Amino acid sequence: MDAKIDPKLYGDIAEGMRKTIEVKDRKYHLQTYSKCFLGTDAIKYLMKEGFAETVEDAEMLGEALVKAGEIRHVCGEHMLKNKALFYRFKQDSPFHGAKSPRGAKSAPQTWTTVFQGLGRDWGHHTGHQPSIVSSLSEGDVNPAVQEQLKKLLKLEVSPLDKYNTELLENVHPLEWVDPEPQGKYNLVVIGAGAAGLVTSAGAAGVGAKVALIESDLLGGDCLNVGCVPSKALLKSAKIAHQIKKAKDYGIMVGEAKVDFTKIMERLRRLRAGIAHHDSAERFASLGVDVYLGHGKFISKNQVEVNGKTLTFHRAVIATGGSPNIPDIPGLRNVPLYTNLQVFNLTKLPKVIGVIGTGPIGCELAQAFARFGAEVHMFLRGTSILRKEEEEAREVVMEAMVDDGIVFHKNIKYHLVEKVEDADEKKDKPFPSIRIDISQEGKKKSVVVNAIIVAAGRKPNVTGADLEKAGVKYDPKKGVLISETLQTSNPNVFAVGDCAHKYQFTHMADFMARMVIRNSLFFGSGKVSSLLVPWATYTDPEVAHVGEYDHDLKSRNVDFDTYTRYFKDVDRAIVDSDTRGYVKILTMKGKDKILGATIVGSNAGSMISEITLAMQSNVGLGKIAAVIHPYPTAAEAIRQCGDAYNRTRLSMGVKKTLRNLLAFRRS
Repeated sequence: MDAKIDPKLYGDIAEGMRKTIEVKDRKYHLQTYSKCFLGTDAIKYLMKEGFAETVEDAEMLGEALVKAGEIRHVCGEHMLKNKALFYRFKQDSPFHGAKSPRGAKSAPQTWTTVFQGLGRDWGHHTGHQPSIVSSLSEGDVNPAVQEQLKKLLKLEVSPLDKYNTELLENVHPLEWVDPEPQGKYNLVVIGAGAAGLVTSAGAAGVGAKVALIESDLLGGDCLNVGCVPSKALLKSAKIAHQIKKAKDYGIMVGEAKVDFTKIMERLRRLRAGIAHHDSAERFASLGVDVYLGHGKFISKNQVEVNGKTLTFHRAVIATGGSPNIPDIPGLRNVPLYTNLQVFNLTKLPKVIGVIGTGPIGCELAQAFARFGAEVHMFLRGTSILRKEEEEAREVVMEAMVDDGIVFHKNIKYHLVEKVEDADEKKDKPFPSIRIDISQEGKKKSVVVNAIIVAAGRKPNVTGADLEKAGVKYDPKKGVLISETLQTSNPNVFAVGDCAHKYQFTHMADFMARMVIRNSLFFGSGKVSSLLVPWATYTDPEVAHVGEYDHDLKSRNVDFDTYTRYFKDVDRAIVDSDTRGYVKILTMKGKDKILGATIVGSNAGSMISEITLAMQSNVGLGKIAAVIHPYPTAAEAIRQCGDAYNRTRLSMGVKKTLRNLLAFRRS
């Protein structure tokens, strides 16, 4: 059979099937599935009507019908099979939310049609921040789209090109129709960042009735203003740096020209290409009831969203975190960029001031410096990445100085003030902002065109009326949870950045996996049992897992240290990439790994080998017995294992071996 059928015929085939085969409520174990049919009946129909000659051909056509969205397995686990499995036609499937109501004759209004309604070429705007705000204030926008534009302002997505419209269509459709709550939910999840998405998809996958609530962008920080766009930016910065250094490798390419507009366009294109994984439609297709609105608790077992009341057996708070703005005089009165706005840039500021010296601040500072901006970092102390060990900080700081970044150490802020406005007509897209500081008692000022604030994050805990649910929280620490992720309300749990000090996407992911077991079943997983590695993606990268030496010293734990510097590793030498090291801490006199730090170009990838060893209780000595390909940077890890094994050769053993070898020569 030729399985290549015109897609527009799928609907006709499904409709004919729906009129012919038996559709009814069916029961499997304790679960009743409404309006479904058997896979065997569908296969018989397709063969009887001549759409397929064999069962195999019928199943191939059935797969096409599933992919076209015409039919679906009730749990979304199977293609159409010649088995007594339960399926539904799309008309009979429970409504979990959609871009337009069922049966709507006209297409829903989209972000694209709104932008076209502005009567401007927003997709080719080259300014650093297309000013929707000024358009609204000047009143030159079609009144019919002003409400949508106000919504867009809240979402902070800019510029309005085809890639950002694609992003918005996925993660915050303009005209989303919420489902109607039917009975009690097994689980209501507030927040659709990494933690909320994994929780809702996983819970629905095991048969739970799940509601997911999001007022902003599905995908949360990671997709929209965090991991995804930042790593796209860093890759471009690394390429620019490599071209600059090409002559050191005998390659003459001339001076690299950085097209910042194209760099940011690439970022938006890649982000939009990933967005469908986190889309509202995808999660609705997984059987999750998706509500786009602001969710608030109204009682200990109810949440309200868009005027609808959702009753739950269990709830999960996954509201994430947001940038912290430090209390610096005048800072809130000038234009500034946090991670929420910085990826909206389309022009490169000439001079940038960075407030905050943690991972986000350092990554962005180095990237913008490599693009050609003059970058100033302001330190209240003397170093960066204060959570990392001193040697790691020094290596990264040295690299950043080589990139031209100016560090102002031991400073005190006095005032931040705008001294000149931006003027697009005069080709001055950014304002001039003066930062007044004192350094070792001496006052000085630094004038910049843009300020990036990356001074830590705070949990989002004040907008969901947690008090009405009896959920205790601290504005700085977040939702207060037990080891099993339970809040002060035993039916409400919390995961991710709103509830834990480790604010990483991978941590949110594994907390979500744990909360499914603990909240819906009889799991007793403890968050303290999770071994959490992390990485900062500067160049060189810094990665860590387990404990630091200062942690062990503070607890009076005796330990041994094994260090291998990349300057002594063959692959790093031939790559001319010798900055950094591998450092592994073990229990005193034993090979049990207590912690590790890697500083180097691929540290984030390399740390997983040590994490796996720690998780599986594999000692450092056994790592030495694992053959690593030569030449690789990962050999440094094995060489630390070799160093440990050499310590097992006591003086007595060495003497015995020497005597044996001398005897054999005699």
